[in-house]
Amino acid sequence: MYSPEDRTAKAIIRDTAVELFGEHGVDAVPLRAVAQRCELSQPLIIKHYGSREGLVRAADEHVLGLLGNALEAAANAKGSGVVSALGDPVVTRYVLRLLTSSGERASAAYARLHDFSRATVRRLHEEGHVAADADIDELATVLLAHDLSVLFLRDRIAETTGTDPLSPTGLTSWTATVARLYSGKAVTAVADSVATRSQPPSSRPTM
Repeated sequence: MYSPEDRTAKAIIRDTAVELFGEHGVDAVPLRAVAQRCELSQPLIIKHYGSREGLVRAADEHVLGLLGNALEAAANAKGSGVVSALGDPVVTRYVLRLLTSSGERASAAYARLHDFSRATVRRLHEEGHVAADADIDELATVLLAHDLSVLFLRDRIAETTGTDPLSPTGLTSWTATVARLYSGKAVTAVADSVATRSQPPSSRPTM
């Protein structure tokens, strides 16, 4: 479990960088802008993080840690962890910019989240919550894509449904609907159709 540090000057600098990087993108934010926003000096930023690149790494680590906590909370059906982390628009903006950018940072960030998702699925499998014949890697990928889609489409979903999907009320409703969908109880005809298409032609039922 990732544990953010207390509100020290170092943490304030990092959190301010997260805000600005999420708003404008990493390349568009000089250290001067971070210093001005948090009302601290550039030398103090260098003292704590060594360089601009060090600050970027710290911001990535912090946000990915929060997101990892939220994904674990979702897997354990503990909605408060999801709301506290993913419900923060600062985190949402940062992750959106990070994962949809190009380059090594984006690839490394997604790989880390996928590794975390895979570890979570493996744990659930060991606890008997995942089908024995399930493809762990593929399931981890699908579940991660689902969680990220809610994060990135949050505003559009809220406009359509009238409820923020990451609010306590919205998360309860969303989780219940997804559970019914994944179990085949919400759209049984589709579930049967998918199951039939996945069978070899010789084993499919005939009319």
